Amino acid sequence: MEFTRYSVNDFLLDESFQAYVADGDSAAGLGWQAWLREHPAKQAEAAQAYALVRALYQAQRPALPPGLEDAEFQRLQQAIRPALAPPRLRSQRRLRVLASTLTTMVLLMALGLAWWQWQRPAAMPSATVRYTSGAGQQRTVTLPDGSVVVLNANSTLTAAARWTATSPREVWLTGEGYFRVTHLAPRPVADIAAAPAPVKFVVHAADLSIAVLGTQFDVNSRAGATKVVLTSGKVAVERQTLLTREHLLMQPGDLVETSVAQPHLSRRAVPSALYSAWTRGFFEFHQTPVRDIMQLLRDTYGLRVSVADSAILRQRVSGAVAVTKAELLLPALAEILDLQVTRTGNTVRFEQAR
Repeated sequence: MEFTRYSVNDFLLDESFQAYVADGDSAAGLGWQAWLREHPAKQAEAAQAYALVRALYQAQRPALPPGLEDAEFQRLQQAIRPALAPPRLRSQRRLRVLASTLTTMVLLMALGLAWWQWQRPAAMPSATVRYTSGAGQQRTVTLPDGSVVVLNANSTLTAAARWTATSPREVWLTGEGYFRVTHLAPRPVADIAAAPAPVKFVVHAADLSIAVLGTQFDVNSRAGATKVVLTSGKVAVERQTLLTREHLLMQPGDLVETSVAQPHLSRRAVPSALYSAWTRGFFEFHQTPVRDIMQLLRDTYGLRVSVADSAILRQRVSGAVAVTKAELLLPALAEILDLQVTRTGNTVRFEQAR
């Protein structure tokens, strides 16, 4: 009979069990202890049998059974061995859990890849043409669809080398550009984002996609920040990352910006003419902090700019200044701010006038 089917009487009559009660450290005793740990359901009946045998021993302590028969002991060992074997069931369960986890991870990765493929910005075409402007330069580019882009200094515009009537109108910008986009839609379009690709004009700048049908706007994408200022018409701005997508529909006079420090799209109303004044050969400042003017000098002229006193950064400037050459702008700023401006090669330093 298998030990798992033992009753109290079966335990009592089993010679190896009696040996276990007589000497727990014997081979039979150690075997039964191991077997009972693996079969807790039989522990209650074994405990009753153990108590009865123990009582008999105390009444008349018998000698060990003269013949702890090998067959009985082997039978006990056979019953114990599977219990002491490696926990195959647990291992198999772990393998099943691991396989399930890996399958889930693969599915999530596949879904994430599909989501990214759907969300990611359009890739540049294989054949492109690049338009660049150097330090202190401006450049006007007329695209094949008739749209005009004025590049500010140190800027690059990339577009497809070949434009067709059915291909998307897309360009990629680093730096600053003022766009006057030709309107091609044959009839009014309510949803710019959903407009057909050949009708829509899209500017990609950093992680922004700026979609229009035909209007004028300025895009400035430098130093970890991108700003869009709308002069007229409507512009749909989209910012997309791996897991998120933001949309804004701009109105004339809106400035929408994002930066590494504050990535979410923010919008405020501004006098848009100030942001396109550079296309007319001058800068207009309206309570503009010196900190922003220093960044302008870096972006437009490629200068390395520093201040002797951080308080200078908080000074503000209002007025119009010619920007055709840095040699003209720097003395004008020194006069307006009442500062001493020193230029050595490509390095400019602002300090308090003595």
